[in-house]
Amino acid sequence: MIEIHSHILPGLDDGPASTEEALLLAEAAVESGITKIIATPHHLNESYDNPRQEVEEATKRFEHLLQEQDIPLQVRAGQEIRLHPRLMELWMNEELLTLASSKYILLELPYHEIPAYFGDLLYELRIRNIIPILAHPERNAVLLREPEKLREFMTEGALCQITAQSIIGLFGRKVQKWCFHFCKQNGLHFISSDAHDLKHRNFALAAAYERLEERFGTAMVEQLQINARRVWDDRMVELAEPAHVRRRLLLW
Repeated sequence: MIEIHSHILPGLDDGPASTEEALLLAEAAVESGITKIIATPHHLNESYDNPRQEVEEATKRFEHLLQEQDIPLQVRAGQEIRLHPRLMELWMNEELLTLASSKYILLELPYHEIPAYFGDLLYELRIRNIIPILAHPERNAVLLREPEKLREFMTEGALCQITAQSIIGLFGRKVQKWCFHFCKQNGLHFISSDAHDLKHRNFALAAAYERLEERFGTAMVEQLQINARRVWDDRMVELAEPAHVRRRLLLW
């Protein structure tokens, strides 16, 4: 399996505080069946800034440690980038990272709002052939209330990455139902653990895939895994046309 969103690099954000903890997290990833992982420390949020060069250097150091410890896990660099008014300026100054040097960039919405400039940002990214992946949109309060807005963003070029723990119900039944609904509506492109630690936010990718297979069948799981591979390989993700999202079907 390929994990496209994780906080595995030590000492950069709210992921592992030490090298030892990061190595234990890497071993847990391997034990769960993950062979490739994109490290995406927080950037531009209220607590953490992790510029491109620092993340690239930290990733190289961690790769070397994995080799020394004989842990069979490939790691590439990325960032989880909080929406910011200066995001395009930082992009033009080559201060931001895509996922594994691909055309895909991982963006995080604020939890309680959707900035008014987000539509313009999607346009600016699209004309530069940069494909935004929205990290855990199920954690945004506006999208939980108005899921049709996510479909609008998808028609403007955004892709959707839901957290594995949301799929298996660890963030509550309401969030889980929201995720299942978007699966039915062709609105899900990636599953990722967003792993931070061993105790509270571990790798749950295999469990999420198993839950989706039970509910929606093998074909969906296979497509999600293909999508992750295509990000890693910097190839285009083939998209199904999103169905119309009707909030009344969510039974809230």
